[in-house]
Amino acid sequence: MDLATMLVDVLVGLWVIAVIVAIGRAWQARSPRLEPISPEAQERYALSWERITRRFVFAPREAAQEADSLLGSLLKDRGQPIHGDRMPGRIREARGWLSREGSEGTEALRQAMVRYHAEFERTIGRRRKPVARDHRREPA
Repeated sequence: MDLATMLVDVLVGLWVIAVIVAIGRAWQARSPRLEPISPEAQERYALSWERITRRFVFAPREAAQEADSLLGSLLKDRGQPIHGDRMPGRIREARGWLSREGSEGTEALRQAMVRYHAEFERTIGRRRKPVARDHRREPA
């Protein structure tokens, strides 16, 4: 074996190692699989989300902050990272809109809530529609 052949073999070996490392990193960076949550937890999160959306009309800043907190809890319960590069893009976008509140006012909060809602629907998974409760009393 001459020097040129050895050099080519080493380069091919390094290339194969680089490809294996790249595949490993891509595998780790993939979107994590969401852990299932109980129907009771789904319902609890859904009711909390409905309360937050109703509150947005009267207290938009507080509602947006609560939405961020609720999604953080939901994502954590479902086993998805909520920090760094692995945080869902919609959460990063929503937080970006929250930071613009001073210059863009309520519209920034509304845009944040739109993104929080989209991420909530993705993360909550399939759930049944809550049963409408009629709080009226029937006459005796």
